[in-house]
Amino acid sequence: MEIGRGAQYKVIDTPDGRVKKIPLSIEESQAVIASWHGTNRAPKSKLPINYIELTKRACRKIKRLIKDYPGIAYTFGNPIFEGEGVYTQDKVPTLGEVLNKSSIAESKLLIDLYIELIIFHWRYGISDVVYNFTVNNGVDNDGRVILLDFGELTSSEAKTRSQITKKRWLHAFSYNQEIPETLKKYYINSMHKRLTTQLLSENWATALNIPKNF
Repeated sequence: MEIGRGAQYKVIDTPDGRVKKIPLSIEESQAVIASWHGTNRAPKSKLPINYIELTKRACRKIKRLIKDYPGIAYTFGNPIFEGEGVYTQDKVPTLGEVLNKSSIAESKLLIDLYIELIIFHWRYGISDVVYNFTVNNGVDNDGRVILLDFGELTSSEAKTRSQITKKRWLHAFSYNQEIPETLKKYYINSMHKRLTTQLLSENWATALNIPKNF
């Protein structure tokens, strides 16, 4: 049974307590994005093919990372890849869902854990560059923040640096429309303080035994 659909995947509930993610077609992705904008502001042009390919490319990178470094699998929801861009994953609530049920103190801790996850992934040469943290991340049974959506990852340090310089998180859907107002100041202060180009340089690909861009 389909339980969700984003711009790149449809999400299928599975009997084993996991979910299966299947890439959408270009037409399906176009329809999802158009629905977000509303009838009058829907994008008029077709999505480029490489937009759909982002999911498949990211899956190949994650699969390779987990093969070489199996200890990091939990940070991606222990994915099992079944085909080109198709994988199953632990079924967990999104970070946004957990934030909505948490106290201020608990929410601040979750934001800290989200930032730590970003920096942790930097050490393996990957980074989320869209920062829709409430929908692209989840909280596992051990209370850890994990990455659920692979379609908005990059393995380019230069692109990550550019997004930090632009403070891309200020333009994200999660910040502008999803995070509770009571957390916005803490979130922005924490992101600005922790996600710096200096820290990026100090951490990027330091855990890898492969070139920085792979």
